[in-house]
Amino acid sequence: MNTPEPAPTPTPYLIGAILTERQLQLIAEHMLSAERISSAWHNDHAWAINEFFHDSCFHQVVIPRQTKAFEKDTTVYFYSHSVIPSFNGQPPNPHPNECRRLLRGLVKCVPVEVRKEFLGVRMAVTTWPKYWAEPEWLYEDMIE
Repeated sequence: MNTPEPAPTPTPYLIGAILTERQLQLIAEHMLSAERISSAWHNDHAWAINEFFHDSCFHQVVIPRQTKAFEKDTTVYFYSHSVIPSFNGQPPNPHPNECRRLLRGLVKCVPVEVRKEFLGVRMAVTTWPKYWAEPEWLYEDMIE
């Protein structure tokens, strides 16, 4: 009698927006107090937002990413909104309607007068950084 093989554990992929430092600053200044931003390590907007997410039990994260732009190193930020599974280990392709919904929600969280700075924001998927401890919610949110 053959025993069925256990189902493979899906790989969690984060889905979110790739933001510039300025875009992240606008989000931080709109959703956080000046005191929270100034109390963050070196007034780091990503740090302040992540601290807020953690304190508020929001299952979101901002991950700094190094990139080459115009022949110089630049930092962009992956603003993760949710977790989606991959059953084959390959990056999943989120549905375009889901991407539009996430972008609309992100842009709604900034004042109308600065929304034009978010034109051209791209959505992406990525795995959790290997050098960061995985939060408990990473696999929980993927299943929901």
